[in-house]
Amino acid sequence: MAAVLGVNTNTVLRALRALRDEGLLEFRRGRGITVAGTPQRGAVLGAVNELVQYARTQGYRRDELIAMIENAPWPRAGTG
Repeated sequence: MAAVLGVNTNTVLRALRALRDEGLLEFRRGRGITVAGTPQRGAVLGAVNELVQYARTQGYRRDELIAMIENAPWPRAGTG
């Protein structure tokens, strides 16, 4: 892919890892790389990662953050 695009191999690998981290690609040993999600899923996963990082900087533990999410109001379908 790097040769076809005319870029460094590390650039392609970095881009593929970023897409994996966003939940869009899945790496499977011996089976290659497959599409794993949608751009919307990637956006939500990005927001989740930001929330986790922020909660960590504020001193929250994993279980505390999970409890907050579980207790957060969840709008009914069609209301937002």
